[in-house]
Amino acid sequence: MAELNAKLRGLQRTLHMRGAELEEAHRHIAGLEEKLLKLKEYQRELKRLKEERQRLRKSAERRVGQILLAPYRLPTRLAKTAWKRFNRKRKRLATTEYQKWFEQHRAKAQDLQRMRDEARTFASRPLISIITPVFDTPVSRLEEALASALEQAYEDWELLLIDDGSTDLDLLRMLPDLAGRDRRIVLARLGKHEGISAASNRGLDLARGEWVTFLDHDDVLEPDALFQIVRLLQTHPDADLIYSDEDKLAENGFEAPVFKPDWSPDFFLSYNYIGHLTAIRRELLEKAGGFRSEFDGAQDYDLFCRVTELTSRIRHIPRVLYHWRRSESSSAISVRQKPGQLDASRRAIEDHLKRRGETAHVAVDWRTHAFRIRRELSEPKKISIVIPNSHGEEPLARCVESLTTKTDYPDYEILIVQSNNSPGAPRCLSGFPHRLLQFSGPPNESAAKNYGAKESDAPWLLFLDDTVEIVDPDWLTIMAEHVQRPKVGAVGARLLNASGTVEHAGIVVGVNGTAQPAFRDFPAEHPGVNRQSQITRNCSAVSSACMLTRREVFEEAGGFDEGLSDALADVDLCLKIRRAGYLIVYTPFAKLYWHQAQSDKMEAGGDAILRQRWANVLERDPYYNPNLSRERADFSLELRL
Repeated sequence: MAELNAKLRGLQRTLHMRGAELEEAHRHIAGLEEKLLKLKEYQRELKRLKEERQRLRKSAERRVGQILLAPYRLPTRLAKTAWKRFNRKRKRLATTEYQKWFEQHRAKAQDLQRMRDEARTFASRPLISIITPVFDTPVSRLEEALASALEQAYEDWELLLIDDGSTDLDLLRMLPDLAGRDRRIVLARLGKHEGISAASNRGLDLARGEWVTFLDHDDVLEPDALFQIVRLLQTHPDADLIYSDEDKLAENGFEAPVFKPDWSPDFFLSYNYIGHLTAIRRELLEKAGGFRSEFDGAQDYDLFCRVTELTSRIRHIPRVLYHWRRSESSSAISVRQKPGQLDASRRAIEDHLKRRGETAHVAVDWRTHAFRIRRELSEPKKISIVIPNSHGEEPLARCVESLTTKTDYPDYEILIVQSNNSPGAPRCLSGFPHRLLQFSGPPNESAAKNYGAKESDAPWLLFLDDTVEIVDPDWLTIMAEHVQRPKVGAVGARLLNASGTVEHAGIVVGVNGTAQPAFRDFPAEHPGVNRQSQITRNCSAVSSACMLTRREVFEEAGGFDEGLSDALADVDLCLKIRRAGYLIVYTPFAKLYWHQAQSDKMEAGGDAILRQRWANVLERDPYYNPNLSRERADFSLELRL
């Protein structure tokens, strides 16, 4: 009977997940239909205006007006022509804040010469094979891509041009000339169009380099791209996969930079943030099996999934080294440019999870076009929800009522930790199941949480602020899906305030002094920079206003430091968990209201302790790119030049 009940609960959970996914898809379709109706309305109005214009053009009044205005028309035309020329010139000169920043930070001519000289002294100088599949590429754009390879400061490379059955006559005539511009360029042809995976695999077959990287046929490398890869190898010779930051190349120059974190496995399963530029050891690519044509459109994502199963030696260069061209057929504009890409990416993630032995369902989050993974709970273990009572009866009553009426997790207990300053059970809890723990000692939330954990025998512990209010019934199940994973040490939720803005979406360390919640004060449904507020990702810390962990992890880390204030103790605990080798996960899909959030102000003594204890970590949060703001954790670019 117990086994049947467990199966029934699993089926009910699956049904609920599929229903929620279907409901989200319906909302997305309804939004698209509304936009389509508006578009049709605009088209009708445009058609009406065009007809009215045609009628006016043929009218007698217009002909008379043209005769009367003829003497004035020539100066007007000359003025318009002059203005257009001036405006075009001004547009060319105009630059965005990012473009100004990039020009300040990219390698200059003197830097490149220094890099060439330095590269010749490297102890390790591996040959790098650049693979570029070509299919009916505009010749001018392919020339730009080749020029960016020829300008590399690091000179030990080969470029493999693989013609994937092109039919454009101009391109076919030019390919031999392009290949003849440098002895390091190799041209090969497939004979017929077989797709990007087949062309890339042909490049892998021909590659002689110890390392392989990929350049799309119309994209551009920075001149120091290969140099930065090889320089990293001088200090990290065991690296197997290296990736850099990137931006987009549009008509008006560089835009839309992607400043990435260091390796973040949960972020990677939300979407392929690794992208470009990526360099991988050739032997590892061969071991992974190369590209698979059934994943064309997301062939690189599928390959990266298989490579990351073989190694954890993944390094990140926080520097823009690749320019991904925006074009009508490229997903650099939008993933909707290639409708099959989403499905191929979803299948790549599903395959990846199956190979790792994880039973899970992968769905598209239609708000962000990223992915949401719902893992099967192998065993819904008992969770002790530890709530220190520090804000009085009214917030506590709201918290516990929402907890007991809106939580569908099957096995949990509520532990209310109350200091001796407030003897007796709060009257508001008389109708709810709970355990009341009297904590002796001066008011100290960290000590109260440690006491609650000690008095519990549950294998999983959830720390919850007494001013938090539950929103969705599956919040605890969503968090449990992550905490059951052996590599995960703690899980945090998305916390919103009553005004509908973000209070907590993970914590960034080293910002605003010691630490700051990510995306604080952003609108609740704002995706954040690169969608990071609305996707599952790793971070350095999460708040114990809603933090789920396993007992053995909590005890291994030594619990909360009772000498630190609440927010600092949270950061300290998470950093100890990370030091022990575990991941911290932020999930936006567990959404709660936090009615009385902690202040950003840090207690000076505790701040000093944290700075001394975690100096290296505070200097460089691995999940927050060093090019981003150090004053606020909003993932905006640090514009000080």
